[in-house]
Amino acid sequence: MSPFTIDEEKMQGKAKPGEDSTILVSLDPHKPPVISIPHMDFPRVVYKHPLEPFRTIEHRNARHELVEEEIVASEHLTRSVADQKELEKALKEGWTLKPYIPPTLPDPNADLYAKPKHEAKSSA
Repeated sequence: MSPFTIDEEKMQGKAKPGEDSTILVSLDPHKPPVISIPHMDFPRVVYKHPLEPFRTIEHRNARHELVEEEIVASEHLTRSVADQKELEKALKEGWTLKPYIPPTLPDPNADLYAKPKHEAKSSA
């Protein structure tokens, strides 16, 4: 099923040559005149996935002292290809058709309440 868009020419009353020249007298806001949008394969977007899922950003103050380290998820790079030849070339260069969905960030407090390894062995 293809998507639809509002038929603006019919809304304005302009008839195309060789088509039905019915003029829209009144508009039902719940059912406006629509036309089908054809599916197009190109241009298409391809993606390059990062090698590391996370990167660390160091925030420094005016004296260049480390104030905070922030762990951020890496994002993919995007590129638009215009035709099949360009798509094949991009796929050979390592670009993919599926976008990169980064994993969730590691919880910095996950090990605060975990049992130490030597206690876990003795209680088992």
